[in-house]
Amino acid sequence: MGSGSGFIKPGYIKEIEMKTQKLILPLLMLAGACAGAKVPFEQRPLACVMPFTYSASEAQYASSVTGLQDLLTAALMQTSRIRLVERARVDAALKEIQLASSGAIDSNTAAQVGKLLGARYAVLGSITALSVNDEWRSVKIAEKTDRKVEVSAEARLVNLETGELLGSGKAVGKAKSSEKHAFGGKIGELAKPEAIIQKALMDLTDDLAEDLVENIGK
Repeated sequence: MGSGSGFIKPGYIKEIEMKTQKLILPLLMLAGACAGAKVPFEQRPLACVMPFTYSASEAQYASSVTGLQDLLTAALMQTSRIRLVERARVDAALKEIQLASSGAIDSNTAAQVGKLLGARYAVLGSITALSVNDEWRSVKIAEKTDRKVEVSAEARLVNLETGELLGSGKAVGKAKSSEKHAFGGKIGELAKPEAIIQKALMDLTDDLAEDLVENIGK
């Protein structure tokens, strides 16, 4: 047949595929290298996570959420975008400027703490809602009780030198504990609200950290 007959030589398609792979593979490798590249540790900006304020209506649980500061510090470290000041140093700096117990954690306070610690960035946040609910229901021949906790938090990352808002985020953490009763016996045991709250806090920190540093290093 002539060249206009539509006849394709044997092996022609395979030859095209091989050439395409040779062109695309280096591009994919380059893209992967760029995506996986991390800023050297010493070049990352130093940040401090301030204690979270508590604005939820359930005041009795205010002391149960203090662990969020440590959890978020650890989660931010895992992003490999910034360096973090350990909580003990942040608390010491707050004590030094006599604001540790006043609850007045704002941008001005963060700027003073950052200056003492040499931190360029600060994370300021708040627990905006917290609920603890017990739900009872029948499950076949047993009675089941679920204790459900939901915690909402929001935070922002601020450049202490310029006051620029670098990132912000909101996240909701959920956790629960259950127990069943049947034939006079019990399976499982409801955890105390404080213990479930800690699990809910752990559930929200990764999402919050990723939101905060999304634009860092770009």
